Amino acid sequence: MRVENVHVVSERLSISRHDWGMILLAFVVSRIVLYAVGYFGGMHYNVETDFFDAINVATAVENDIPGLFCQFDCGWFQSIADVGYDTYPHGLTTGHAANWAFLPGYPMLGLWLGKLLGIGTLNAFYLIANLSFLAVLPLFFLCLRQLGQDLDTARYGVWLMAFSPFSIYFIAPYTEALFMALSLVLFLFAYRHRWLWVACAGMAMAAIRNQGVLVVFSVGILALQAYGWREMISLSGRSLRVLLTIWVIPLVLFCYMLYLYHHVGDGMAFKNIQLAWGRISDNPFRLWWDGFSTGGRKYYLSVVIMIGWAINIYLLYQRRYAEAIFLFLGTIIPLLTSTNAYPRYLFGLYPTMLALVLLVRNKPTLRPLLLALSALLSAYFTIAWVNAKFFVV
Repeated sequence: MRVENVHVVSERLSISRHDWGMILLAFVVSRIVLYAVGYFGGMHYNVETDFFDAINVATAVENDIPGLFCQFDCGWFQSIADVGYDTYPHGLTTGHAANWAFLPGYPMLGLWLGKLLGIGTLNAFYLIANLSFLAVLPLFFLCLRQLGQDLDTARYGVWLMAFSPFSIYFIAPYTEALFMALSLVLFLFAYRHRWLWVACAGMAMAAIRNQGVLVVFSVGILALQAYGWREMISLSGRSLRVLLTIWVIPLVLFCYMLYLYHHVGDGMAFKNIQLAWGRISDNPFRLWWDGFSTGGRKYYLSVVIMIGWAINIYLLYQRRYAEAIFLFLGTIIPLLTSTNAYPRYLFGLYPTMLALVLLVRNKPTLRPLLLALSALLSAYFTIAWVNAKFFVV
């Protein structure tokens, strides 16, 4: 059964008191479980003796947990917020990396919030991640309702999002939770043809990750589905608002490119510096296929890539073309240079979670199985994360 495109924009969307309680419960339970799993897995479990050390809750909350979950790119975000953008490459063991690869929206928000509340940038990053995810759950609920899904399916979607396989990216000081929240805002308002809010959300997305600009293609598809191509080329009032929305979303990235040009002399430094991480343009299909012969984590990444392609095909089958193009572009562009971090790109996007919910919406026996598997994977990847296992980067 396909999901029909929903163009009823005047119908009021709301969340009942009961569902607000369910959403808050899902948020609190998932945060407690995942932070506890990460804490035990990173600080108190000795793999040689199978022994749990004594626990000091105050020390854990104040010192251990913030340090444990700040892995990989977290340090780059901190460097931008605390010191600013590098003037020359000096990071990583080779000394060839620089923080130009990371857009300013998230670090600057952390800097501002940390100063405002007097909590420091790292704690501000955690606050942003969790407040963003608190917004993600009701927004996902509303998107599912907007697409015509019943209450049970929308409620299930909340729990699946709360314990998605790679929930680690939503509890760590990373951009994923904020990017997901903004994506949901954009799609929800695009479904309802509120183009001013779509433009605001899109610009915010483009300020925190360069993949944010790719959403313009989804905006265009949703507008074409709503108004038709004749009205879109007529430049009437509605189509003109859409075209302006599409035009303004990339402006933030262009401003950052202009800043880099004046700062380091290269407007494309955010892309070119990724050579330091081994990201060199290549055939994505060759990179995917080579993963099976390389083995290890590359084999795992190649399997996840196949899952991503299957999800994309399923979205096309469901006629969710706008979501499918966003997922395809958001995952294939990083794949042009490396298979690393593909799971983060895949499961950090709204269309992936939408597809998983749609896949089991009419299969009551599969729903709890998918949720249980997802929760187990989220715990596993959380433990891997706090132990700095590179395959989960």
